[in-house]
Amino acid sequence: MSTHTLHFQPRQARAQRTRLARLGDMMARHRGRIALLQWAIVGLYFVLVAVPAFLPMPPEDARMFNSLTRFAQFAFWGIWWPFVIASMLLVGRFWCGVMCPEGALTEFAGRPGKGRPIPRWMRWPGWPLVGFLGTTLYGQLISVYEYPGPVLVILGGSTVAAVAVGIVYGRGKRVWCRYLCPVTGVFALLARLAPLHFKVDRAAWDMQPANTPAVDCPPLLNVSALASASQCHACGRCSGHRDAVALRWRWPGSEIVRSQSGDVGRYEALLLCYGMLGFALGAFQWTMAPGFVRAKQWVATWLVEHDIFWPLADNAPWWV
Repeated sequence: MSTHTLHFQPRQARAQRTRLARLGDMMARHRGRIALLQWAIVGLYFVLVAVPAFLPMPPEDARMFNSLTRFAQFAFWGIWWPFVIASMLLVGRFWCGVMCPEGALTEFAGRPGKGRPIPRWMRWPGWPLVGFLGTTLYGQLISVYEYPGPVLVILGGSTVAAVAVGIVYGRGKRVWCRYLCPVTGVFALLARLAPLHFKVDRAAWDMQPANTPAVDCPPLLNVSALASASQCHACGRCSGHRDAVALRWRWPGSEIVRSQSGDVGRYEALLLCYGMLGFALGAFQWTMAPGFVRAKQWVATWLVEHDIFWPLADNAPWWV
């Protein structure tokens, strides 16, 4: 009679999980507190973005301690935005999953929404590139860093669009964040460098029953195949799922080192080379570039020669 030996791999005990893994588990357990934090940030976001646009322009000698507009400009562009960028490099897309006001609003709006199927055109991978280039160019044209009105138009418009997408297509997920957010492509690239990420133990995953309930993943990821921090919002909801998902440490940039052909899409490469390294940096100087000045003069001369004067008028609305 032949004998067979069965080897059983014990499930990982909670007590044996690392401190980082337990931190991720805590995020999964305290979703209610995270929601309160998100709504507090939504309120702060409203104060910084919307309120200054309806206040009189402050005098030239106004300072942030005696002008809400000046304080909002400093808080948003001097603290908020640099903090978001730095957080991507340190903890991945933790901002997206836990603190982003647009993400919270689009997810909340989608819960009672229509829940229509996501159309194919919305899944086009080039939207983050187009959105980043468009908002960067338009923001520079209307001086988004100097005046509160342009801030409301760009950021407020983006928030309204996020809510609308959530209502129509959301189903409680973050469709806007996954496919259409103008900065999701930039965040995805930066998150690849982060030393913290949620890692899936595929062997432990496969040991669990096939009928285990699926995890609620806001950015619509296949958690079982999660191999990159680029699209993971680090919200912690999947931490401990099937005893296979845990918050882990890795060497900064190790994901880039291990990348193979096909891991980075064409539009991601274009965003890095022409968007972040080219367009974003050049946007601060293009109005003074000799080539742009010559092109503008040529267009103006051509319009005058053809008796077309309305594009040269100075009575257009500021947002145009």
